[in-house]
Amino acid sequence: MKKHVLVITNIKSDDLLPLEKARDIIHPFDASVEVIKFLHSTDQLDTSIEQLKDSLNSTVDKVFDDASEITSQVIYSDNIADWVVNRCQQTSVDLVIKTGHRSESLFHTPCDWQLIRHLPCPILIASHVKWKSKANILLTVDLSENKIMHQELNSLTLNWGKVWSQVTHTELHAMYSIPVANSLLELGIVDKYTVKQDNAAAVQQKMNSLLNQFELDSVTSHIIAGPPVRTIPHVANELHSDLVVMGTIGREGVSGFLLGNTAEKVLHHLRTDCLIIGPPQVST
Repeated sequence: MKKHVLVITNIKSDDLLPLEKARDIIHPFDASVEVIKFLHSTDQLDTSIEQLKDSLNSTVDKVFDDASEITSQVIYSDNIADWVVNRCQQTSVDLVIKTGHRSESLFHTPCDWQLIRHLPCPILIASHVKWKSKANILLTVDLSENKIMHQELNSLTLNWGKVWSQVTHTELHAMYSIPVANSLLELGIVDKYTVKQDNAAAVQQKMNSLLNQFELDSVTSHIIAGPPVRTIPHVANELHSDLVVMGTIGREGVSGFLLGNTAEKVLHHLRTDCLIIGPPQVST
């Protein structure tokens, strides 16, 4: 079945990177692409809407060698996240690609965070760094819980990595961070190296079993101890990873406001692309 990718591009700049990454991603797949440029009601325009549409079409033609499976439109909306979520629900979008914007503050939830929490499909938050010729992908898994939701997120993460690796010939790495509270580390109450030494053998066995289940025995695994918000960016940096794939439960309400999500916190420190996968949607 043909996949459908939705790309959000920036109206205020020549932001070609999401389009170029969408082009590279869909090249091995049988996928159609929908490119959306958003306008806010307060935007002061020097050109007409028709000229903006023509400019977008011209950009699409320039980026994609074959634009026959590409559609594009300019949309007025003051709530980009709501529009995108509704669009994905109505048209069965398989992947959203968007350039990340780090504009978060205590009392403001940026568009990126809303999309992470509410999208019914994975989202690729694209950095402004191009992929290397010999790219590698870091898959993050959670081995601390046996809950069905965590198992499903591990499944989705490994499946995405497996498919991506097969079609792009990308090297895969998998990591698990043995959780250690940051406050305990700062107070010197717990030593992360001791935690790793005490738990590494059992955790490595779980990792090997999980990778074997998905026929990913050749994947290099990394076991580390510490807060994932720190360890994931650290390992990604050490490996020079081009993409980090991780699942998110997507906390809502008070818990989301106070605790946030690991994926959201990791994004503060990542300087690479991040594919974020939410739990499977339950049909009602």
